[in-house]
Amino acid sequence: MKFIEGEEVLAKQPNTSEFQKGKVVNVKGSNYRVEFKGGSQFTIKEGDMKPTRTSRSATRTRGQTKKSPSRNSPSRRSPSRRSPGRLQNQTRKLTSRSSRLIQISDDERKEGSSEASGSVQDDDSDVIPLQLRARDNVQLTRRSIRIMSNVAKAEQEQRLIALTRTIDRAASLPTERNVQAYDSIRESKERGFSMIRDSDLKKNALYDDNVRSDVAEKHKKEIDLLSKPQEWGGWFGALMLIFLGPLSILLPQFACSRDYCSISKFRLNKDIKTYLNADTFLFYTGYLFFVAIMSLVPIGWIVEGQQTRIGRLKYRINGLLTGILILIAYGVAEYKGYQISNFILYNSVEFTLVGLIIGTILSIVLYIKGGRASVANLNIYASTNNHIYDFWQGRETNPRFGPLDIKFNFIRATLIGSIVVSIAVIVNIFQESQTISLATINLTALIAAILQILYALDGLIFEAVFLSSFEVTYEGTGFMLCFGYLMYPFLCTLPARYALYNKVSQSPYILALLVVCYFIGHGIYRYCNSQKDEFRRNPLSPSLARLETIPTVRGKKLIVSGIWGYVRHPNYLGDIILHWSIAGLFIVKDVLPYYNAIFLTTMLIYRSFRDNKRCQQRYGLAWEEYCSRVKYMIIKRIF
Repeated sequence: MKFIEGEEVLAKQPNTSEFQKGKVVNVKGSNYRVEFKGGSQFTIKEGDMKPTRTSRSATRTRGQTKKSPSRNSPSRRSPSRRSPGRLQNQTRKLTSRSSRLIQISDDERKEGSSEASGSVQDDDSDVIPLQLRARDNVQLTRRSIRIMSNVAKAEQEQRLIALTRTIDRAASLPTERNVQAYDSIRESKERGFSMIRDSDLKKNALYDDNVRSDVAEKHKKEIDLLSKPQEWGGWFGALMLIFLGPLSILLPQFACSRDYCSISKFRLNKDIKTYLNADTFLFYTGYLFFVAIMSLVPIGWIVEGQQTRIGRLKYRINGLLTGILILIAYGVAEYKGYQISNFILYNSVEFTLVGLIIGTILSIVLYIKGGRASVANLNIYASTNNHIYDFWQGRETNPRFGPLDIKFNFIRATLIGSIVVSIAVIVNIFQESQTISLATINLTALIAAILQILYALDGLIFEAVFLSSFEVTYEGTGFMLCFGYLMYPFLCTLPARYALYNKVSQSPYILALLVVCYFIGHGIYRYCNSQKDEFRRNPLSPSLARLETIPTVRGKKLIVSGIWGYVRHPNYLGDIILHWSIAGLFIVKDVLPYYNAIFLTTMLIYRSFRDNKRCQQRYGLAWEEYCSRVKYMIIKRIF
C-alpha cells in the first residue's frame, strides 16, 4: 500500500489527464477513495496517483549534487575565516537559540572554561530520545501546555481504540486480564533527538500518565457497565416481561378464536386441558422440523452474513422455496378435503400455546448451551451475573447446532407461518361467499390478508437483506425471541381474522387510500433496508458514491445524507406506516384490529432507544457528531 488514509496526494479524476490535489479517505487494496476540492469523491487506482511533494531527504540529496561556486571560493576555505576555538571536524555552528537550549551542567562549564580550545561540549542528555528524557523532568512551561492541548482529543481517541477493539469480549474476561490488555499497548515511536529543553517535555509524560489513567478508568467502567443489566428495566423488568410478554400475545387469542373475534367476547376456560391438543402440537412441531430440514438441504445459494467476532457466518438462502413447498402441500391437503384452513383458525389459541411451549423449551436449551460457548460467541449485553436477565436476552447472538442456525430458522418459520394463516383466512372468505363478486365477498378481510401476505413475502424474497438487520446482527437469541417468533404468526393476522369473523364493511375509497398508504410505507421500508444492506456489504459501491458518511473508530461509517440523513431509522418509519395502514382498514371501537400495530410500534420505539445507547458506547465521538446532524430517530421534528 503506497498511500494511507488522510494523506494528501495528487490524483487524476476519471476521464481527465491533469493531476489535482486531494485527500485519501479510504484504502482498499490498490484502489483509493480520494476526496477532491468541492467534496467530490472518486475511486482512483494507484497508478493515477502521486505524492504532493518529494521527501525532504531526496530534495536535499538533489540539492547537494550541484554546489554553488561561491561556496567553494578561496575566501570560504581561508583559515582566517575559521574561529581559533573551532575544531577541524566541527562542521556547523549551532544557532544562538539552539545553543541557549542546550543544557550544560556546572561541572561541564568549569571543564569547558579551562580548555584552551574553547569548544562547546554537548550534554549527554541531549542525545537521549524524547520519550526517555520526558520521564525524568518535573517542570512545566506555557509552551508545552499549549502544544499538548491541541492533541488531547486525538490521542485519547486513539488510545480508546486500542483499548476497546476487543470490548465485545470484555464482559466475559476477568478485570485483571483487561488491565493487562491495556499494558500491552505498544509504545509510540521514538521521536529521535531534539534540541528542545527537557523542561518543555515534561508535559508529554504527565499527559501520557493522565491519559493512561483516564482511559483505563473509563475502560474499567465499561467492563463494569457490561456486567450489569442495561436494558428492559434491569433484571426486575426482564422478570416481569418473562410473564407479561407471552400473555400480551396469548390473551388476544382468547378473544379471537372459534368463530368469534371481539374483546367484548373474551372468554377464558378454567380447564387448561381444553387448550392442549396433541394434533396441534404435532402439526406445529412437524412444520418447524420441515423448515429446519430445508435450511440444511443443499438447495439455494450461500450468502455470508455480517462480520462477527468469529468471522462471517454463512447462510443458505432458500426460504422462498421452502414457503412454496409448504403452500403446495397445504393446497393439496385442502384439495383432498382435510380442511386445514378451518383447523388452523379454530385452534389459534392451541397453536399459540404450542409456540410458547416450544419457545420456552428451546430458550432453556440455548441458555444451557450459551454457558458452555466460547467467549467470541457470546452476546455482550447478556453476559451479566444475573440469570433472569441473561435468560431473557439470550447468551448467544447467533446460536448454532452444527450448520443449523436457530435464529434464522425462527425468522423463516415466522414469515411462512403468517402467510399460511393469512391464506387460511382467504380460503374461509371464499368458502363463505356464495359467488365471487364484490357485492358478496368480504373485501376488507381479503385486503387485510393480502397485505399481510405481501409483507411476509417481502421478507422471504429479500431474505439475504435481512442478515444485516438489528435482530440478526446484534439481538441475543433468548426467551424474548424464542417465544416471540413462534407466537407472532397469530398476532400479526389479528386484523384479517377480525374482519373475517365480524364481516367488517368499509368504503372502497377508504380501502383504496389505505392500500396506497401501505405501499408508500412498504416502499420506504424496502428501500431503506436494501440501501443499508448494500452499504454494509460494500461501502464503495458506485450506487452509494453520493452518500455522505462519518468514519468511526471501529472502521465502519455512518450515513448522514439521503433518506438516512432525515431520521436515524427510516426503515422503522416505513414499517410503522404499513402496519397502521392495515389497522386503518377498520374504523371500529374494538382494540383487536389495532393491537398488532400498537405492539409493533411500541417495540420499534424502544428498540430505537436501545440501538442509540449501544451505538453511543460503540462509536463514541463519531456517534455524537452523527446525532448532531441527524437529530430525530423515526419521525422528523416529532421523534
